[in-house]
Amino acid sequence: MSKLNRSVWAEVSLDNIAHNVRQFRSWIGPNCELMAVVKANGYGHGALETAYTMIAHGTNWLAVALPEEGVRLRRGGITAPILVLGAVGADELDVCVAADLAVTVFEPHIARLLSAAAVTQQKLARVHIKVDTGMGRLGLLPQDFVNLVELVKSLPGLEIQGVFTHFAQAEQMDLSYTYWQWERFQAVREELRARGIAIPYVHAANTPATMFFPASHLDLVRVGLGIYGMYPDARRPFELRPALNLKTKVAFVKRVPAGSSVSYNSTYVTAKETSLAVLPIGYADGLSRGLSNRGHVIIRGTFCPIVGNVTMDHTMVDVGDLPCVIGDEVILLGTDGNLEIQAHHWANLLGTINYEITCMLSSRIERVYL
Repeated sequence: MSKLNRSVWAEVSLDNIAHNVRQFRSWIGPNCELMAVVKANGYGHGALETAYTMIAHGTNWLAVALPEEGVRLRRGGITAPILVLGAVGADELDVCVAADLAVTVFEPHIARLLSAAAVTQQKLARVHIKVDTGMGRLGLLPQDFVNLVELVKSLPGLEIQGVFTHFAQAEQMDLSYTYWQWERFQAVREELRARGIAIPYVHAANTPATMFFPASHLDLVRVGLGIYGMYPDARRPFELRPALNLKTKVAFVKRVPAGSSVSYNSTYVTAKETSLAVLPIGYADGLSRGLSNRGHVIIRGTFCPIVGNVTMDHTMVDVGDLPCVIGDEVILLGTDGNLEIQAHHWANLLGTINYEITCMLSSRIERVYL
């Protein structure tokens, strides 16, 4: 473990990342490639550090949301293919070409500008064209898609490396909407075949589709949350291991009488004499204020409730009569024997999804790689 700047840190298990990659590789088989999504700093786990492990254990591609994320990986020594999934602005195209980042294209004007940038740099720019089959976000509608493919094929300096879509509801037990999207995507593929257009990589599956809709695996799958050991829902088709533990140390302990109010707005009042432990972590670190009077932490093998409002830099927990002292380790996310708090537990309390939890962890928290 490296020297910590603060007594708040996130332990990221590269062994668990490697395990999860191997699980997905086994699940999709040898004829399908694996694209690991490392956008948003690897869902809060650290993009560069985890990317090296992913590639070493069978990941073929990386995906990011922003060109700057891809450039950061290149500067860190990553040479694997990288796809920018998000919208790329006109002023970012030169950077994408220079860094050999594949660009998602769904607009003729951007295609022409990317072509000009590639020609100027005397390089080949790789393109993945996106069709919107029902996500309602980026991508052309199916009726406009093949015409853009034809345009991109005609532009100098461009190579169509892939075409893809994105599922909106693949984590649902009822896959009827996903099947409908799939049929629309299949129709686009048939039109490409009818025009004699061959595309090296056709892809559709995100993490839930990779797990629950094997027909959608195609040439490659795009796995995000699963690679970090988080499941889309309660189903467990194979074992994933959470890669991140969040920890801190007790900063202060005091004994207080019954009737003592805790934190801003006095939303918690002690029912009896008890001990309060102050933790040096708050909502500026990503410990949501929504966990006030709802969440728990683990101290000395015991669940202890968060009490009072979470503040920007500190959180209070009621440790009762536990012999808690300054410096005791506190687990906010992780396991201790049979006790466990994982991202999905926080997500259930907050009415959100597990990977928003890890993405919320701020840069104030040092990532320590194990």
